[in-house]
Amino acid sequence: AWPRHTDAQLCALRLVAAFVDGGDGDKIQELQRGQILRMLHLGNSSEQQAWGGAQTFKALVYDKFCQDVIAPLYKIYGLRNQGVSVNVSLLADRGPMPDVPAVYFVEPTEANVKRIIEDITAGLYESYYINFASSVPRSLLQELARGTLKASAANKVAGVFDRYVSFVSLSPALFSLNMPDAYARIHSPKTSDEYIQRFISRLVDGLLSVLITTKSLPVIRCPASDPVAEMVARALDERIREMLRTGGAVAAELFAGGSSRGPDSAASGASGQRPLLCIFDRDLDLVTMLHHTWTYQAMAHDVLGMKLNKVTVQVDGNEEATAQSKSQTFYIDESDSFWAQHAGEPFPNVAAAVHEAIEEYNQRRADMTSSGQGDDPMGNLTAGLASAFSAIPEMTEKKRCLDMHTNIATALLNSIKARDLANLFEVEDQFASQSLGASISQMEQLLKEDSKGTTLDKTRALMVLYLTKPSISPGQLQGLLDALQKLGGDTYGVAYLRQLSSMKSMMMQSAAAASSASALSGASGPASLMNSIFSKGEGLLSAGFSSIQNVIQQKRELVICQVLESLMEQKPSALTENYIYLDPKAPPASPGVEVPRIRTPFRRSLAFMIGGGSYAEMQSVMEWAQAKGKQVTYGCTDLVSPEHFVNELCHLGRAQSRGGDDPDLS
Repeated sequence: AWPRHTDAQLCALRLVAAFVDGGDGDKIQELQRGQILRMLHLGNSSEQQAWGGAQTFKALVYDKFCQDVIAPLYKIYGLRNQGVSVNVSLLADRGPMPDVPAVYFVEPTEANVKRIIEDITAGLYESYYINFASSVPRSLLQELARGTLKASAANKVAGVFDRYVSFVSLSPALFSLNMPDAYARIHSPKTSDEYIQRFISRLVDGLLSVLITTKSLPVIRCPASDPVAEMVARALDERIREMLRTGGAVAAELFAGGSSRGPDSAASGASGQRPLLCIFDRDLDLVTMLHHTWTYQAMAHDVLGMKLNKVTVQVDGNEEATAQSKSQTFYIDESDSFWAQHAGEPFPNVAAAVHEAIEEYNQRRADMTSSGQGDDPMGNLTAGLASAFSAIPEMTEKKRCLDMHTNIATALLNSIKARDLANLFEVEDQFASQSLGASISQMEQLLKEDSKGTTLDKTRALMVLYLTKPSISPGQLQGLLDALQKLGGDTYGVAYLRQLSSMKSMMMQSAAAASSASALSGASGPASLMNSIFSKGEGLLSAGFSSIQNVIQQKRELVICQVLESLMEQKPSALTENYIYLDPKAPPASPGVEVPRIRTPFRRSLAFMIGGGSYAEMQSVMEWAQAKGKQVTYGCTDLVSPEHFVNELCHLGRAQSRGGDDPDLS
C-alpha cells in the first residue's frame, strides 16, 4: 500500500517510476498494455489479478491524449474487466463518488494538475492514484503537493507515478506519438525557436517512453544534415545519460532489457542484443506519403480515414450517405485473425479472401444443420446439437468478423470504382519506370475534366510526378499546374515542393526517387487480376469487379529500407555517410575524438520518422525486416493520411508566399 500523508509532509508525494517486464521477444503493444494494466491495478502488479470485491471498482479519469493511448489497448468491456466502473474525461463535469478510488491518467501539464487539484479540493473520490504519461517536472509536482495540502487532502493521494507511456501503440510493431501536423509545423517560416524547443521536448519524452517501455538502451543514428532530427537525437542521448548518471540502479533498471546490465557494462556489447534507434526526417521520402495505396490496411487509412484502429463506413453499400443509409464504426486490430493475416495484402486478394471465408462459413453452417441424417438419426442429432451449441460462440464471432470485413471491403470497392483508384495507382506506379514524356502525357490525361478522380487525387498524382521526375522543366510543370487550377485544385503544395527542391534539401530523396517512387503500400510481388477474382461472377463483391482494370504492382524497395539495411548491417552507403553515431551507454568522448562504435550487425531496430508516417511505409519496413531476419518497430510523430499531408504541403506553400500563422503545439 502507498503511504498516507500529513499536512506537514510537503514532499511526501512520491514520484514513482513504474517498471515493466520486457525483453527481446516482447512487442511494444503488449508491453504498453501491461503497463496500463499495472496502473489499473492501483499500483499492485500481482495481488489484484481478479476483480471480485467492491473495493476493486474504480473510476478512470483521463485527458484527450491518454484517452487515445488507451483506445487501441482496451475497449469498454476490457476496462470493466479490470474493475473500471466509470471512465470519463478530465474536463467533463463529474459528480462526486466518495466511496470509489480514482485512477488519473494524464499528461504532465499545468492545466491538468490544476484540474486534479480542483477535483481533490471538491472531494470527488475516495482516493487518488495520479499517473502521468511521461516524467512530471518538479515544479508541477510541487504545485500538486501545495494544492493538496491547501485542501487538507494530502492523505487522500495514494500515489503519484511516472508511467513512461507517452505514445500510442497501434499494433505489435507500430507506434505513434500522436503529434498531428508535425511536418507543417516544423517547416513553417513562422515557427519560433521556442516552439521548436517545445516540439523537441515532446519528441524526446515520447521516444524515452518507448525505450523505457521496451527496456531498450539503443545506439542512436540520425542524419547530420537535418537539424531537427539531430537535435532530437542529441537531446535524447543527453536525457538518457543524465538519468543513468543521477538515477543509479533505479534508472539503470528502467533500460535493463535483454542483455542490458546497466550503465557500467562495456560500450562495445553485442549489437545483436542492443537495438538501434534510427531517427529520420520526412524529407527522406515524400513520395510515399502522397502515392495512392493498394493494400487493405493502407487503403482503410487513405480512403476510409481509419484512426486509432477505428473506421466508419456506410453499411448499406451506398457510396454516399443518404437519408436511408446508415454508418457503422468498426474496431480492427491484431486480435482479428483475418486482419492480422490480410492487412498488408493487395485489396483484390483481400476481397477474394473475404469471399472464400464466407464460403467456408456457409459450408460449416450447412454441415452443422445436416448432422441429423444417417443410420441413427436420433444419435446423430444429439451429437450434432451438442457440437452446434459448443460452436455457437465461435460461429457468432466469425460472422461478426466477416460482416465487418464485408462492409469495409464494399466501401473500398465503391471508392475504387467512383474515383478510378486502380488507374491512379497504376499510373503513379509507372512514373518511376517510364520516360518523362510518357509520364507527362499520362498526367495530362488525368487532368482532363472528364477523367475520374477527385481534384485531390489529381493533385497527389501531380506531386508524385514532380518528385519522381525532378528533371521536369519549369514550362512542362507549369502547363500541368494550369490544368490543375482549371479543375479548382490547390497548387500551393507543388509550389512548396519546388521551393524545397531549389534549396537542395531533397538531394537524397531525389537521388533515390526512382527506387522508391511507387510507394507500394508495403506490398511486394504482382497482385491477382481484379477481374478474375470471382470466376463464376457470383459471391461477395463480385458485382463491379469486371469493370475494374487489371493492376500489376512492381516490386521496389523504399528509401527507408535501404537506409535501415545500411545502418543495421553496418554497410557503407552514400545514403548514410553523413549519419551521426550516439551511444548513451558509452563514456563521453572528448571533442574531436570518435566514440567507440559497435561494429557488428544489429538484429533489432526502432525506425522513427519525424514529420509523419504512413501505413504504406510501415508495411514496406515490416516486409523488409521479415525478408532480412530483422526485428524492426516502426514509429512516427503521427500516422498521416495522404489527404492530410497534401493539406500540410499546401499550408506551407501559402505560408511561404504570403506568410502564415505561428503553429501552436497542443
